Amino acid sequence: MKKYWKFAAIIVVIVLSIGTFYVNSARSAEHYPEFVIQTLSGDAEEIKPLVLEGSYSDTSTMNYVSTNLKIAADGSTYNSLSFLDRVIGQPPTVIKEFQEEYRTFMRGKDLLVDSFFENNQFLAYADVNYKMGSLRSRDFKFDISVLNKEDGNINSFTVEVPDGAELEYVFVEDVQMVEDELNLITQNTMRNNDDFFDEKHIYTIDMANQKISYHEAISQVPEGQNDNRIEVQLIGTSPTKANEHLIIVKTEKKVIEDTESIREEVINQEIISYNLETKEKEKINVPDLRLDENQLSFFDGSTIYFMKLDGQELVVTPYSLVDDQIGQAFSIQLFGEKDIVHGQMTTVKDGKLYVASSQMNSNINADVIVADVKTGEILFKGQLALKDSSEEQGNFDLYMHEMFVN
Repeated sequence: MKKYWKFAAIIVVIVLSIGTFYVNSARSAEHYPEFVIQTLSGDAEEIKPLVLEGSYSDTSTMNYVSTNLKIAADGSTYNSLSFLDRVIGQPPTVIKEFQEEYRTFMRGKDLLVDSFFENNQFLAYADVNYKMGSLRSRDFKFDISVLNKEDGNINSFTVEVPDGAELEYVFVEDVQMVEDELNLITQNTMRNNDDFFDEKHIYTIDMANQKISYHEAISQVPEGQNDNRIEVQLIGTSPTKANEHLIIVKTEKKVIEDTESIREEVINQEIISYNLETKEKEKINVPDLRLDENQLSFFDGSTIYFMKLDGQELVVTPYSLVDDQIGQAFSIQLFGEKDIVHGQMTTVKDGKLYVASSQMNSNINADVIVADVKTGEILFKGQLALKDSSEEQGNFDLYMHEMFVN
């Protein structure tokens, strides 16, 4: 009988704990401040498609539990998450929109933005499944699913990844569709006896025949040799826009050990454009632009955007892939305290650059800026602020981790 009392006591403790969690959450939600994007100059209409997502925590009460929130042109909303949601986290905005509009298609899908592609006609998804053997992963297969928005038909199938015996790991980094072919860009870890190396790989899927029609390694990265290290980065693009080109940055760094520290120095950097239709690679030369100072931050399908911080200014340099030339650089003045500028999130859509600070608290202001990428004209400049400026607000931390433009 005692064991039943013990079991009942455990159930009571669990129920009370969960109940206390929800009661405390409900009580604390009443005291969450409302944030707005305050206009300093320009047209407030420019931020209507902008959504910022992050987390808020009230550090004045020594309660460092954060709460998810969304900030848009019409103010802020706090997400009322279930206990399970708080444990596993929330999907990005674009994934939540897919879930709301294409509920059946999204069922059972991993919630990684890079696994999806969308245009006016299709919503496509790709992932990698594999079995775990006694020593290593094996039997890699692509899990493909494409929704035709016009008739609602879903084409789902799996296809074996070629040369699986040489693969140690496969990860989908991007999904693109060119006409009726689906292109999967992956990060592959290859095994050659006891040696390992990484590849950026492309697989072209023939949707009509449900098979891989073409695949090749776009770039290979051997294990580090001596004091040198090589990184290969696929530059991010919008998941809701089709691109005919991939932009890849290959960086070679030298590891320098001093008596007091270890640092890395860039000794060579290459920018590679890969045409998804012709399968041709081209090295991009950007004269008069130091790549170790200017970070390649975004690619909108036709223009590459390099950015660097110069004091309290964000310097943006566009490079046209079509014209093969550098455009006019422009600068954006950022908020900062004592020449310190905190992290920025940036994205480009429909010829506009969106910039938002990733951190705010009672001592740090947060920028929200929209600029014309062709002219550098500031279309909107504002900052995150409390809606009620008279509201007493103690110490808090606001961290923004996602920027989405509808």
